[in-house]
Amino acid sequence: MNEFQGHCHCGNIHFTFSSMNNENDFTPRTCSCSFCRHHGGSYVSDPEGHIDLNFKDKTQVNFYQFGQKTADFIICKNCGVITMAISNIKDKNYAVINIRAMLDYTFTGTATQTNFDGETPQQRLERRAQNWIGHVVIKD
Repeated sequence: MNEFQGHCHCGNIHFTFSSMNNENDFTPRTCSCSFCRHHGGSYVSDPEGHIDLNFKDKTQVNFYQFGQKTADFIICKNCGVITMAISNIKDKNYAVINIRAMLDYTFTGTATQTNFDGETPQQRLERRAQNWIGHVVIKD
């Protein structure tokens, strides 16, 4: 099992991502939505992976939703870093990690551009349940 550490710039949000994959096995996905384009979001996930997410001060964390409101972007209010997005599907959290919050790693796979504009909310949730990280523990 490989462990990847990530955090926001000021350290208020920290996570450990565990996966059988290594850095070279991931293909980052560059999202084409307006929010991710503005912030340079590029994401990785592993449906068999595990995330432990920790907040030093949860009052300094913004859970931002937009569009179809099917995911929360986890953003530090102190430093502004977007660490991940979490989607709650049938009372289970799924997540995708912004590689920009994991500066100690180099994901060598060529990033692919994604565009999910035509998806219905149900299609979006089904895709996430299949492709996003399937075990998310939030410790606050």
